[in-house]
Amino acid sequence: MNFIIGGAIAVIVSTLLVLGLKIFIPPPQYPAYSYDYNSCASGDQACYERQQRESRDRQEEYTKLSKTYGGKIFIAANIAGIIVLLLGILCFGLGLGTNIGVGIILSGAFGIIYGYALGWTGADDAVKFGVGVVVALILIGGGVAVNRMHAKAAASSTPGPDQIKI
Repeated sequence: MNFIIGGAIAVIVSTLLVLGLKIFIPPPQYPAYSYDYNSCASGDQACYERQQRESRDRQEEYTKLSKTYGGKIFIAANIAGIIVLLLGILCFGLGLGTNIGVGIILSGAFGIIYGYALGWTGADDAVKFGVGVVVALILIGGGVAVNRMHAKAAASSTPGPDQIKI
Protein backbone atom coordinates (compact mmCIF):
# COMPACT_ATOMS: atom_id res chain seq x y z
CA MET A 1 0.00 0.00 0.00
CA ASN A 2 2.85 2.41 0.83
CA PHE A 3 4.33 1.74 -2.61
CA ILE A 4 1.05 2.72 -4.28
CA ILE A 5 0.72 5.90 -2.21
CA GLY A 6 4.33 6.90 -2.94
CA GLY A 7 3.86 6.19 -6.64
CA ALA A 8 0.63 8.19 -6.76
CA ILE A 9 2.33 11.11 -5.02
CA ALA A 10 5.20 10.95 -7.53
CA VAL A 11 2.86 10.92 -10.54
CA ILE A 12 0.60 13.72 -9.28
CA VAL A 13 3.38 16.05 -8.13
CA SER A 14 5.35 15.41 -11.35
CA THR A 15 2.29 16.23 -13.44
CA LEU A 16 1.69 19.42 -11.49
CA LEU A 17 5.34 20.38 -11.92
CA VAL A 18 5.14 19.99 -15.71
CA LEU A 19 1.82 21.85 -15.93
CA GLY A 20 3.16 24.68 -13.78
CA LEU A 21 6.22 25.02 -15.98
CA LYS A 22 4.05 25.12 -19.11
CA ILE A 23 1.87 27.83 -17.57
CA PHE A 24 4.72 30.08 -16.44
CA ILE A 25 7.11 29.34 -19.32
CA PRO A 26 4.97 28.57 -22.37
CA PRO A 27 6.75 26.85 -25.26
CA PRO A 28 7.02 28.70 -28.58
CA GLN A 29 4.29 27.99 -31.10
CA TYR A 30 5.37 26.09 -34.18
CA PRO A 31 4.88 28.36 -37.19
CA ALA A 32 1.90 27.76 -39.43
CA TYR A 33 2.81 27.28 -43.05
CA SER A 34 0.39 27.90 -45.84
CA TYR A 35 1.80 26.68 -49.09
CA ASP A 36 -0.58 28.23 -51.53
CA TYR A 37 1.16 27.30 -54.73
CA ASN A 38 -1.86 28.51 -56.68
CA SER A 39 -1.14 32.06 -55.55
CA CYS A 40 1.94 32.14 -57.75
CA ALA A 41 1.50 32.30 -61.48
CA SER A 42 2.88 29.41 -63.44
CA GLY A 43 6.61 29.92 -63.88
CA ASP A 44 6.74 32.87 -61.45
CA GLN A 45 10.07 31.95 -59.87
CA ALA A 46 10.24 35.15 -57.80
CA CYS A 47 6.94 34.27 -56.11
CA TYR A 48 8.11 30.74 -55.29
CA GLU A 49 11.40 32.04 -53.91
CA ARG A 50 9.56 34.60 -51.78
CA GLN A 51 7.36 31.84 -50.30
CA GLN A 52 10.42 29.70 -49.57
CA ARG A 53 12.24 32.65 -47.98
CA GLU A 54 9.21 33.43 -45.78
CA SER A 55 9.03 29.79 -44.68
CA ARG A 56 12.77 29.71 -43.96
CA ASP A 57 12.56 32.97 -41.97
CA ARG A 58 9.67 31.61 -39.89
CA GLN A 59 11.58 28.38 -39.25
CA GLU A 60 14.74 30.27 -38.22
CA GLU A 61 12.73 32.45 -35.84
CA TYR A 62 11.09 29.36 -34.35
CA THR A 63 14.49 27.68 -33.92
CA LYS A 64 15.82 30.78 -32.15
CA LEU A 65 12.77 30.95 -29.86
CA SER A 66 13.05 27.21 -29.15
CA LYS A 67 16.67 27.57 -28.08
CA THR A 68 15.79 30.46 -25.76
CA TYR A 69 12.87 28.44 -24.37
CA GLY A 70 15.19 25.48 -23.83
CA GLY A 71 17.53 27.57 -21.71
CA LYS A 72 14.66 28.98 -19.66
CA ILE A 73 12.94 25.64 -19.13
CA PHE A 74 16.27 24.02 -18.19
CA ILE A 75 16.86 26.53 -15.40
CA ALA A 76 13.24 26.65 -14.20
CA ALA A 77 12.69 22.88 -14.22
CA ASN A 78 15.95 22.24 -12.41
CA ILE A 79 15.22 24.87 -9.76
CA ALA A 80 11.72 23.45 -9.26
CA GLY A 81 13.09 19.90 -9.22
CA ILE A 82 15.75 20.75 -6.64
CA ILE A 83 13.19 22.49 -4.42
CA VAL A 84 10.82 19.51 -4.63
CA LEU A 85 13.74 17.14 -3.98
CA LEU A 86 14.71 19.08 -0.86
CA LEU A 87 11.07 19.05 0.30
CA GLY A 88 11.08 15.27 -0.05
CA ILE A 89 14.22 15.00 2.07
CA LEU A 90 12.59 17.32 4.60
CA CYS A 91 9.59 14.97 4.74
CA PHE A 92 11.94 12.23 5.94
CA GLY A 93 13.39 14.58 8.54
CA LEU A 94 9.94 15.47 9.82
CA GLY A 95 8.96 11.81 9.98
CA LEU A 96 6.02 12.20 7.60
CA GLY A 97 6.51 8.72 6.17
CA THR A 98 8.74 6.96 3.72
CA ASN A 99 6.03 6.78 1.06
CA ILE A 100 5.49 10.54 1.11
CA GLY A 101 9.22 11.33 1.15
CA VAL A 102 10.02 8.92 -1.66
CA GLY A 103 7.09 10.11 -3.79
CA ILE A 104 8.16 13.73 -3.46
CA ILE A 105 11.84 12.92 -4.03
CA LEU A 106 10.93 11.03 -7.21
CA SER A 107 8.93 14.04 -8.39
CA GLY A 108 11.93 16.29 -7.81
CA ALA A 109 14.16 13.90 -9.74
CA PHE A 110 11.59 13.86 -12.54
CA GLY A 111 11.61 17.66 -12.66
CA ILE A 112 15.39 17.66 -13.02
CA ILE A 113 15.30 15.01 -15.76
CA TYR A 114 12.50 16.93 -17.50
CA GLY A 115 14.65 20.08 -17.43
CA TYR A 116 17.60 18.27 -18.96
CA ALA A 117 15.44 16.60 -21.62
CA LEU A 118 13.65 19.74 -22.77
CA GLY A 119 16.44 22.23 -22.25
CA TRP A 120 19.44 20.26 -23.47
CA THR A 121 19.99 22.30 -26.64
CA GLY A 122 19.15 25.64 -25.03
CA ALA A 123 21.48 25.43 -22.04
CA ASP A 124 25.21 26.01 -22.07
CA ASP A 125 27.39 22.97 -21.27
CA ALA A 126 28.95 24.75 -18.29
CA VAL A 127 25.48 25.44 -16.85
CA LYS A 128 24.44 21.82 -17.39
CA PHE A 129 27.59 20.64 -15.65
CA GLY A 130 27.15 23.06 -12.74
CA VAL A 131 23.53 22.09 -12.21
CA GLY A 132 24.49 18.42 -12.43
CA VAL A 133 27.11 18.86 -9.71
CA VAL A 134 24.62 20.65 -7.45
CA VAL A 135 22.02 17.93 -8.01
CA ALA A 136 24.56 15.17 -7.33
CA LEU A 137 25.69 16.84 -4.10
CA ILE A 138 22.09 17.28 -2.94
CA LEU A 139 21.26 13.65 -3.74
CA ILE A 140 24.35 12.32 -1.98
CA GLY A 141 23.90 14.64 1.00
CA GLY A 142 20.19 13.86 1.16
CA GLY A 143 20.89 10.14 0.98
CA VAL A 144 23.38 10.39 3.84
CA ALA A 145 20.92 12.46 5.90
CA VAL A 146 18.04 10.04 5.29
CA ASN A 147 20.23 7.05 6.15
CA ARG A 148 21.29 8.71 9.40
CA MET A 149 17.66 9.50 10.25
CA HIS A 150 16.68 5.87 9.66
CA ALA A 151 19.62 4.60 11.71
CA LYS A 152 18.75 6.99 14.54
CA ALA A 153 15.09 5.97 14.45
CA ALA A 154 16.02 2.28 14.44
CA ALA A 155 18.41 2.77 17.36
CA SER A 156 15.82 4.62 19.41
CA SER A 157 13.14 1.98 18.75
CA THR A 158 15.39 -0.93 19.74
CA PRO A 159 15.04 -1.54 23.47
CA GLY A 160 18.24 -1.16 25.44
CA PRO A 161 19.23 -3.19 28.53
CA ASP A 162 17.53 -0.66 30.80
CA GLN A 163 14.25 -0.70 28.85
CA ILE A 164 11.41 -3.18 29.18
CA LYS A 165 10.42 -4.86 25.94
CA ILE A 166 6.64 -4.89 25.41
